[in-house]
Amino acid sequence: MLKRIEDLVRGECPDLPSLLDGLPMGVALLDGGGRILMLNKALEALTGYSRDEVRGLPCRHVLRSRACIQGCPHGREDGPDKGIETDCINRHHRKIPVRITPVRVRDGENRPVCILDIVEDLTALREIESRLSQATGQGQIIGRSQAMQKILNLVPVIAQHDSPVLITGETGTGKDLLAESVHKASHRSREPFIRFSCGPMPSELLDAELFGRIQAAEGELKPGRFQQAHGGTLYLSEIADLPLPHQSRLVQFLDEGTVLPVGATKPVRVNARLMVSTAESPERLVREGRLREDLFHRISAIRLHLPRLKDRGEDLGFLLHHFMSQYAARFKKQITGISPRALRIVSEHDFPGNVRELRNIMEFAAMVCPGDTIRTGHLPGHLVDLAGTGPAPRPAEKARKAPRKSAEGN
Repeated sequence: MLKRIEDLVRGECPDLPSLLDGLPMGVALLDGGGRILMLNKALEALTGYSRDEVRGLPCRHVLRSRACIQGCPHGREDGPDKGIETDCINRHHRKIPVRITPVRVRDGENRPVCILDIVEDLTALREIESRLSQATGQGQIIGRSQAMQKILNLVPVIAQHDSPVLITGETGTGKDLLAESVHKASHRSREPFIRFSCGPMPSELLDAELFGRIQAAEGELKPGRFQQAHGGTLYLSEIADLPLPHQSRLVQFLDEGTVLPVGATKPVRVNARLMVSTAESPERLVREGRLREDLFHRISAIRLHLPRLKDRGEDLGFLLHHFMSQYAARFKKQITGISPRALRIVSEHDFPGNVRELRNIMEFAAMVCPGDTIRTGHLPGHLVDLAGTGPAPRPAEKARKAPRKSAEGN
């Protein structure tokens, strides 16, 4: 048998080595006992071994995979053609994630001839998964819809500049996350990202919170948000809630790059990029006198608008399953899906709270779901009640839905 295989490699099929070398994934040619007959060039590069120095060695000495210890597929009848994801240690002691698929080659009389181990390097795939995982963490925003892709494509471009940024969009659309995404993609990413909500606050306290305060006793500066953001980014949410006098001081900062702390006699220079957001139309805010026109013109050089969740097309389903998986992992649940009826209720909801509301719904559902499927009983009660107040289906629709309902459950 061994001579037949060697003939394939060296004699009867002289094109076999060049054929295997032309493949983009690694291939090991093994005899019936699992000994190496040949490595193609891709597997030589992956393992760091040449085909000549490993010929005749057991494959476990070359691939050095966890699968060799935890259950080699070569020794099982169900092993052929069934790939396993594992890792291997190459010659340089580097751990490489791989998928190994053993393929048994038989002749025309169904007699075993040899085994081909197909070894796929999963490094690039793991890096992509890692980036996607980071993208779903704090400070990142995701989306697949055309509207969101347009915004996400602008992020790395906008991040290269220091111009002020104005972000608009309804509550819950992700304005804070978008601002942080721009910061993290910029050359300021190693410096602070300071977030401040411009809610109601006594004027003097607001001055100190934003611009800092000189301590009377020590004469030292207690830094405000501007000083804390030095070198990085200061993000002010709901800019229209900032009193007009403070808005004028923002204009001064944008023009001169300085702020005046409470109790100071000289302005302090601050190097920080300013980003602001509002859930309302900034043009209307200017007309109503709630936003200074000169400030509006200075912060709107770069303007991004986040659409409502219901206007983001496929993002609703994408984010639903993303949050479902995220919270299932957090709560250590084996949740794998959502029932058709529950999915319909969620999909037909208007989402006044946008992405934030969807995230809260899926967090609650994952928390209370005891099985592997989220059903209507696991959705927040107000959501099911709202769905029940909709128009009743026509009799024909009831007739069509009845058998399906009994089959799929809730």
